[in-house]
Amino acid sequence: MPENWLSIVIPVRNQARTLDVLLRKLKSLPPPPGWKVEIIAGYTESRDDTLAVLQAHGIRTVTSPVPGSGTARNAAAALARGTLLYFIDADACPADETFLIRLVRTAIRLRPFGAFGGPILLDPAQRWNPIAVADHWACWFNWSGRRRSSRTVLFQPTVSLVVPRRVFEAFGGFDPALRVLEDFEFQERLMRRNLPLYFVQDLAVTHRARSTLWRSWRHSWYWGGPFRAEILAKGRSHQKIPHPVGSRLFWLSAPAILRGRLRLLLRIAWRCSRWQTCYGFPFLLLTTLVCALRVVLARDQPRGSPAAPGRWPRWIVGSGGSGCPPVACDGETRRAHPNPATGCGTYGASSAATSSADSWSSSAPTAS
Repeated sequence: MPENWLSIVIPVRNQARTLDVLLRKLKSLPPPPGWKVEIIAGYTESRDDTLAVLQAHGIRTVTSPVPGSGTARNAAAALARGTLLYFIDADACPADETFLIRLVRTAIRLRPFGAFGGPILLDPAQRWNPIAVADHWACWFNWSGRRRSSRTVLFQPTVSLVVPRRVFEAFGGFDPALRVLEDFEFQERLMRRNLPLYFVQDLAVTHRARSTLWRSWRHSWYWGGPFRAEILAKGRSHQKIPHPVGSRLFWLSAPAILRGRLRLLLRIAWRCSRWQTCYGFPFLLLTTLVCALRVVLARDQPRGSPAAPGRWPRWIVGSGGSGCPPVACDGETRRAHPNPATGCGTYGASSAATSSADSWSSSAPTAS
């Protein structure tokens, strides 16, 4: 009888402290009955002890030389044996002890599906920090614990996202040209092929928010350009703005963008926690203002992103050999054979990793 595998994929860069907490939590969780669980990290060169933490926990690791969490996830997913891929960020953590069991049960119950995830909650240790409170609501107001389970057209962030392996491969994974909102773009492709997305209320994770003004503002500034390019410019937002993206007067839309976004997130935050809304409001206002200013001043993805679509980085389109990235796996170093479809390598025997245990899910459609 074939084995069922759940592959947990974590992109990591400069996150040694939160990564250690996450790995300890994941290893303490009981596996789903009849399933095996593996953890794979997509590592990007770090300035802290992130790699040492991975080695101390014995985590299978693939090195991605190109910055970007989407590229790191693609590289790690290429090593996976699982019929289910569970993407989680290094600064997140499952909220309870039966998380993995319910995750697999949910996947079986919802089949066939494109992807699903659950609420993103503030780390309880940060509930008295008004900057962290503001940063959390500015980012994750759409994924609160009060939101009900349902099929949805709102994407689920890769902070916590489940995707069938066959679906992920059929659609080519995350676009390596995107540094931000690559999860949004991937799920847009799923919905265009009528693969459903679900929000599941009882699959909550906690997330470590940024706890200083500088880090919170920097993050909001970083996201402003992609929000403009991927959401507003392509008509994917219900927010009304007086001047369209691309017009000379678009900068005058900043007050409307600020007002609309602030009204929406305050309504949700107030329903979830009135005292947190009041406590963090001054910082929430400033953080949202920074984002609105960046939206009207920026044009596209942050600097340092991989090449634009159709202009793949050399390590992806090369012919192998010394031009391919090294892969560290269970103490061995391998080199990847480039795969332009996924933006990562196909690593050794893992290319045949999809087992016949896929019988519990439907066949994935082609992405064409």
